[in-house]
Amino acid sequence: MSEKIKNNEASAVSNSVIKLKNAMAFERAGKHESALTSIEEALKLQPNYVDALIYKGILLDKFGMSNEAIKCFDKTIELKPTSLEAYHLKGATLVTLNKHEKAVECFTKAIELDPSDSELHLCLAAIFQKLKRFEEALNCYDKLLKQKPDDPRIHCLIGITLGNMGNSEKALDSFDEALKLKPDFTDAMIAKGVILGKLGRKDEAKLCAERILDLKGQTEEEKAAQNNSVNNSIKQEYQAAQKRLRESFASNP
Repeated sequence: MSEKIKNNEASAVSNSVIKLKNAMAFERAGKHESALTSIEEALKLQPNYVDALIYKGILLDKFGMSNEAIKCFDKTIELKPTSLEAYHLKGATLVTLNKHEKAVECFTKAIELDPSDSELHLCLAAIFQKLKRFEEALNCYDKLLKQKPDDPRIHCLIGITLGNMGNSEKALDSFDEALKLKPDFTDAMIAKGVILGKLGRKDEAKLCAERILDLKGQTEEEKAAQNNSVNNSIKQEYQAAQKRLRESFASNP
């Protein structure tokens, strides 16, 4: 290969990185169309630039073009089968399209790539909950509990799953364990009150309601910190993936 060709390839790589950084800057400024144009320019220079492909997928999803976004993630996986970000971003996008069975495949693969990522396990369990595959959701939580036995969120989610399975007494045990670890855990207190109400234990349910009213005196920041339930876990993972991608370039010259 001639020196001129090498220099041209090096220049293309360098310029494509600059285009990607520009796209991120445009997005932060709210200039989404300019961001997408810059990404297209980066991919014109380097068609197999996986980071640009992932970011293009993120932008397309923001435009509501979720199916096109998935194509970007699929292309990334084709080029880099070990791309954890591509698998879980694709999985999160599939969830928004209500394609939960396919999302299960993506998160399962992501967990194979990084079994220690607890948030991925939580995302997979949340999908199983939506599919009413409660035994599989419970299996996810049980695995997590071995890693983090003192995490009140996991105990609470186990309680919710057991409640969905009709095992109210065991569900109450899980909520009590969560509240023992975190006495001001509003989600667990609410769930416990609901189960007690279904069981006709009205006095105990009333005590839960009174405790919840007491907790409402907390600051908004404290309440926000507690509101990390199964309903937003997938969204948080999606945002975290975007943040990691940005940070990977923030330190580059």
